[in-house]
Amino acid sequence: MTAPYVVITDTGTCDPAPALRLLTEAGFRTRVLQTCDPARIAVEAAGAVALIVHDARVDAALLDALPTLRLVMTARQDCSGVDVAEAERRGLWVSRPPRRENVDQAAGRALTLTLAQLRRIANNSLARLQPAPRVSDLTLGLVGMGQVATGFANLAMPLFRRVVGTGSRLRSWPRGVARMELPQLLGTADVVSLHVPVTVGTRGLIGTRALARMRPGAVLINLSSPGLVDRDALLTALDTGALAGYSAGYPLAGTGHLDETCALRNHPSVLFSPEKAVRAQDRLATLAGHVIAWRDRGFPVATVASPLSRPLQESVQTS
Repeated sequence: MTAPYVVITDTGTCDPAPALRLLTEAGFRTRVLQTCDPARIAVEAAGAVALIVHDARVDAALLDALPTLRLVMTARQDCSGVDVAEAERRGLWVSRPPRRENVDQAAGRALTLTLAQLRRIANNSLARLQPAPRVSDLTLGLVGMGQVATGFANLAMPLFRRVVGTGSRLRSWPRGVARMELPQLLGTADVVSLHVPVTVGTRGLIGTRALARMRPGAVLINLSSPGLVDRDALLTALDTGALAGYSAGYPLAGTGHLDETCALRNHPSVLFSPEKAVRAQDRLATLAGHVIAWRDRGFPVATVASPLSRPLQESVQTS
């Protein structure tokens, strides 16, 4: 019986040796291409059941060329190089590196970021002798109802007046969260928290039109990826006061936020509490381990697309 074939297209700054050793010992045929060229990948990954990608793009054209593919593992937490919706439409798994923190920790960090923003706003209001908003009078809106968002909802329900959410109708829905479409949620929530991966359909999800739909003085929380938010539109909303605050909880490496001249980093209405990033030298080996787990148990870790469900589909253009 022929051993299943796994291809690592490119590795960024990661050492592929530990990943190759894991996969080979587990009985896979493996190859490292060190290319992002789709034409070369299409030829040299022919017959592969799994791809591990770093910067290489995986789109419909490449998927057409690789009909045996069943799993795409991306080294990017935001899945920015993979057309997740197209892969799921074709019945493929797409998986990303699992968070270093568990679901409860991530949900707790989302709540902490939210309360820190609301406390900052309250202090500013009191300094101007204006009434401060009370959490018990506010509505929390969750975009994407995965495990972290559900955990956040459970923590927030005793504190907020109301919790609303939007997400796939094929997933089980948490009790106590009112379901809304995205346009209605944006116009209802005082705090909007983003919990979806970056895909073709969600990149720039919060842009000029979406921000205009939000309540005046709302707060935006983003634990997922900077790719979900139009940076220029966000800065304009913060500068004009249309948006009262923005909190980011994603890893900051590669975002530009670490630059001392970054406008978001220096904005008085912005708070950062980044998740600790996985060490580069561990990333590919971790992904290789998840390929092995997928073969052995039938499904991978930290999936963003699967043959069993559909991704979040929103009914409004928001860019």
